Amino acid sequence: MQKISKWTMLVSFAVALVLWLGFGGRAEFVASDGPYSPVVYISGWIALLGLLSATVLTVGFFGAQIRRTATRNAIRTGMRLGGK
Repeated sequence: MQKISKWTMLVSFAVALVLWLGFGGRAEFVASDGPYSPVVYISGWIALLGLLSATVLTVGFFGAQIRRTATRNAIRTGMRLGGK
């Protein structure tokens, strides 16, 4: 799950950046008040996909850290109780 999220995040941010800067999404967004072209909307949705993938990565990382800390503390506490 972590690998899929990592690559999804990287690819979606890269595609969104190319669409936003390379195909005129930013220029149109800044210059226009009205309805935007699909480039603006697509790059926004793809960037949102990247943010969701980054959130999954962050939750997974901190979840793993908490699990490791809890396991380490259980082992330490178990060793102290068994040694007394």
